[in-house]
Amino acid sequence: MTSQQQPARTARYGSWASPIGLDQMVAGTAEMFALTADGGDLLWCESHPDQAGRVTVLRLRDANTTELTPAPSSVRSRVNEYGGGAYHAAHGVLAFCDDLDGAVKLRSPNGSIRPLTAADPQVRYGDLRVHPQLPLVLAVREDHRHAGEPEQTIVALGWPRADGTPGAEHVLCRGADFYASPELSAAGELAWVEWQHPAMPWDSSLLKVGRLVLGPYPEVREIRIVAGTVNAGVDGVAIQNPRWLSTGELVFLSDAGGYTRLHRWRAGQVTCLHADEADFALPMWNLGNHTWAELTPDRLLTSSFTSGLGQLAIVSTTGSPTRRLAGISHADSVCACLGVGYALVDRPLQTRSLVKIGEGGKLETLRTLGTTPKHTHTSVARSLEFSGRHGPVQAWYYPPTNADFVAPAGSRPPLLLRVHGGPTAMAHNGYQIAIQFWTSRGFAVLDVNYSGSAGFGRHWRNRLRGMWGIADVDDCTDAAEAAIDAGLADPGRVTITGSSAGGLTALCALTSNDRFAAGISRYGVTDLAALARTTHKFEAHYTDTLIGVWPAAEQTYRQRSPINNLSRLASPVLILQGSADPVVPMDQATALAQAARNRGLPMALVVLAGEGHGFRKAATRKQALAAELSFLAQLFAITPADDLPRLPIENLPGSASGLLPATRSPAHH
Repeated sequence: MTSQQQPARTARYGSWASPIGLDQMVAGTAEMFALTADGGDLLWCESHPDQAGRVTVLRLRDANTTELTPAPSSVRSRVNEYGGGAYHAAHGVLAFCDDLDGAVKLRSPNGSIRPLTAADPQVRYGDLRVHPQLPLVLAVREDHRHAGEPEQTIVALGWPRADGTPGAEHVLCRGADFYASPELSAAGELAWVEWQHPAMPWDSSLLKVGRLVLGPYPEVREIRIVAGTVNAGVDGVAIQNPRWLSTGELVFLSDAGGYTRLHRWRAGQVTCLHADEADFALPMWNLGNHTWAELTPDRLLTSSFTSGLGQLAIVSTTGSPTRRLAGISHADSVCACLGVGYALVDRPLQTRSLVKIGEGGKLETLRTLGTTPKHTHTSVARSLEFSGRHGPVQAWYYPPTNADFVAPAGSRPPLLLRVHGGPTAMAHNGYQIAIQFWTSRGFAVLDVNYSGSAGFGRHWRNRLRGMWGIADVDDCTDAAEAAIDAGLADPGRVTITGSSAGGLTALCALTSNDRFAAGISRYGVTDLAALARTTHKFEAHYTDTLIGVWPAAEQTYRQRSPINNLSRLASPVLILQGSADPVVPMDQATALAQAARNRGLPMALVVLAGEGHGFRKAATRKQALAAELSFLAQLFAITPADDLPRLPIENLPGSASGLLPATRSPAHH
């Protein structure tokens, strides 16, 4: 032991002094995503919670990093509400969606920025592609200027005119409900993905190819179907991420056969390039994601998931075995730059990083977000696998970890059971400061991959068809019991917490069983019938497969809605809701709060002004997190080490405004 090291102090779980304060936690929620290459340059997006969530495009050239979209611009698409594909570059020309005014803008190699479209909030763009030779940008357009559902098309945007005004705009593809991934070959062939209601893009979609004919008015001719289906049932086939190889062949992802694998279209024939029982992409909630890239015509760098665990690998186009590279937790975008592979990766003991894939698959870190976490205070997850009522369940268990503290002998930690959103998202074991915030204070965290989760093949996801609000709830409840049976959690202090769809699962659990001592819902769905009536176009029929066809199955919707089952709610609940949420309207949160209030249950409703579906501003993220910590500290009689405002909890004796008393622990060095 060195002179600077202190022996660990004995203190109750939940009261440990953490090196991750509220400010550090919020700063650590910055994101790095959407990696791509332009010639010898690497480009990606970064978010800034301290700038109201502003997103910017950065470029790495010759070891120098430059911001290409300076403030006040914020690079964001709002197509399908979730956006994606908000920028693209070719030959030094950058096209990007500016959330500041809703226009698509063009940045020339000299740095000048001009509008490519008019600034009209009723017209949204995404999945941008700068034409490699011509002054055109391809995009998915979502037009809200007319009554009824907005119309999606693929459009060609002409270069700005000499006077700086937007150029001409031509529709290339029309008629489908949704479009994605316009990709142009060197020979002028356009590939894209489209799908129709009631399917979601991971249920069923079509890959089409046509010839782009230029002239006074660009148009697409000789359209043919390459792969996919229009069947939204369990036997549908979903397509995503088509890209043209330098050889002129088309490679794409298809889940025909039960896993999302790489396929190739050549000479009119489609073949699968490998036999891996792995998902090479997650469900397409956002446009523009790239999970594979061409290193050479016969070698593709890929990101994939097997049983929820991520890895990088090289897939051969000539039949050679897949070459697996370094194990990672998660990678949501990869690219190739001058034949070298790069990726944005998550790992258990490292914040998100931009890495170069070197010889033998070794990862060379080029950039990280935030500071390297203290390994002595970082919880490393272990996989918890068991048989649930609806099939296998997998969860990541994070034990309380802080080298400065030990818990009293024989005690068990309070447990936060996290329910991911989607419900087709996935829990992975990469470093997440939102988890470490809790584990470093002496909480355990259980992140559950329940029925419906991605990364385990289509069969796992299909277990939730018609069973949302049942199978997911049972899986999470079974996961909590498994952790308790293994001695990993205090059975009287288990909290279920979730956002969006995860919030629905949390609330359904609280109104269907008594396993959980408390619940936290962030912008969670409370009224499924109201959601079906009012949600946006992208998800207008999502619940048809998860619950039943609306309105024929209205009774089922009402039966599964937490708002209609509050007579069975017996646990305290914290509700966090953005006032401007277009996906889960504010009135759902207020109705839940009023019902809990009427029942005399301990509850708190925290409304975050101006926030939408997800919290982007640093101040509101800090406010929400402080509320969660105060809520659990009061419920479980924990004296936190943090000085933080006391959250007023209705119907909880002794809860009032002010400061929570804090323990006085040695400062961290």
